[in-house]
Amino acid sequence: MFSLNLYRHVERRLWLARKSTKYVYVDAPGPAATQENNLAAVLICRDVEDYIDEWIRYHELTGIKHFYIYDNGSVDNTAAKALAHNKGGARVEVHPWAGSARAGGCIVSAQEIAYAHAICNYRHKHRWMAFIDIDEFIVPRQELTALDILEGLQEFSNITLSWSQFGHCGHVTKPATPCLFSYTLRHQESRYHPNHFKCIVNPCQVTMISVHDFHTADMGVKTANDKGQVEPTNAKIPAKGFISSERLQLNHYRTKSIEENNAKIGLVMHGEDAEERKHRVWPQIEQLARNVVEDRAALDFLGRHGINDSASYSQYINGDL
Repeated sequence: MFSLNLYRHVERRLWLARKSTKYVYVDAPGPAATQENNLAAVLICRDVEDYIDEWIRYHELTGIKHFYIYDNGSVDNTAAKALAHNKGGARVEVHPWAGSARAGGCIVSAQEIAYAHAICNYRHKHRWMAFIDIDEFIVPRQELTALDILEGLQEFSNITLSWSQFGHCGHVTKPATPCLFSYTLRHQESRYHPNHFKCIVNPCQVTMISVHDFHTADMGVKTANDKGQVEPTNAKIPAKGFISSERLQLNHYRTKSIEENNAKIGLVMHGEDAEERKHRVWPQIEQLARNVVEDRAALDFLGRHGINDSASYSQYINGDL
């Protein structure tokens, strides 16, 4: 028999499934003459002042020079810190963003609406757009920039990056060193599931938007990995070899420290109360702390840019290098 708590959890999830939608649909105009062969990043975030500097400065090294930040109701200095990087070669735009919307009686999340806004307003400027979160870092495995890799994938409009997941690595409290030098133990299982990958897309081809996957006019429901292997986004079991980080890796620093993760779990998200979220998420968090292997791909990437230790990386983040 269902326990009362389990019954309430299932009832709430069924209600949300009925009352929410995972997708936003847009018209794809096709290639625009004004699209430059560049890569932009789209981020929705809230109260991430401790991490926004590193996230922007790191991704500048990957070749991203345009950042569209959707500030989802921050009460800290996230917006001001992001805008401080709008100088030199970087272009940062911050949009105040809060709440969700309804369409046809269904709830549409603030994240999907933000992604639709970025695509519809800025797609004519960029050949590529990456839709990632503050805890996700794109890591070129051999090349100096992500653009070097995307150059060989021009025939595709939808590129999938599977998660490489990092746990708390034994940190109880927030470490003083930057994220990439603090968390280097990766769970050995790469993740590929409709909720376990993110995309880089040609925004002028996008027809359907969700948090984790997109459809495009020329590829439909299909997507390509970093090797150019194509697979439907709704494949329950991907073809052999499709889960790939040979050229592009997506590091997902899911938990950060135990203390920070506890605070995050305490937030009410997606209709769950804090206690429900704790019981659902904690086993996943503990799993990431087991069966781990050292992964220095991000540090090797920094080394190719002449950044070889935490101190010099901190200087770079702060604009002193």
